[in-house]
Amino acid sequence: MSRSVIPVHITPHLVPFFFEEFEGIEALYLNKRVKAAKISTKKPLGRILRMLVEQSPSPAKAEKFHMYLSIQDREQSKNFFGQFYKCSSGNNTWLRLPQVGVQLINDHLENIFRTSMMFFVKGHITDNDAGEIRRAVDLFLIEYDLYEYGFENETLRRYYYRVMKDGYFLKKMQHEGPVKFKKKERQKADPVKTHIFPVGQTSLF
Repeated sequence: MSRSVIPVHITPHLVPFFFEEFEGIEALYLNKRVKAAKISTKKPLGRILRMLVEQSPSPAKAEKFHMYLSIQDREQSKNFFGQFYKCSSGNNTWLRLPQVGVQLINDHLENIFRTSMMFFVKGHITDNDAGEIRRAVDLFLIEYDLYEYGFENETLRRYYYRVMKDGYFLKKMQHEGPVKFKKKERQKADPVKTHIFPVGQTSLF
């Protein structure tokens, strides 16, 4: 792993998405909204961050991490900024990692974003009508300020159609390239049938 480290900045278009979907402490300073979202080291994202810190050229212990997010309203546009910082022994310092670690974190966040977009669009349509899909994509773009960052409806629709053609929402987390195995059609659950649990078991999980 490279010995040079850089701040862990978050890809700007992801900032408004995680600003809305991550719980955290919010504040308003003039024309800027900021949020600090706690990232526990017991959760997958926190475990990834801790692992990267422990394997970095300057390993250090971190009790928890925070994602700092900022959205600044300007006269004709908005400015998005995001960065991680770590907390250790009551001290907060900006997180710095090798470039490969920063890329890994942003790839992980990007996959969450794209998967959420797919389920958002699919949840806002009743059939595969092109007009409904266009409106659903438009709602997603507006909800998360993506027009501000230069996203277009057509671009996201093309991505949606490509994923739907593949048939697997999470394939991007496995590998790149075309689908190798045809997806079997899912059978709908029979509402008449009920599950019988053994004594003492109350859940499938």
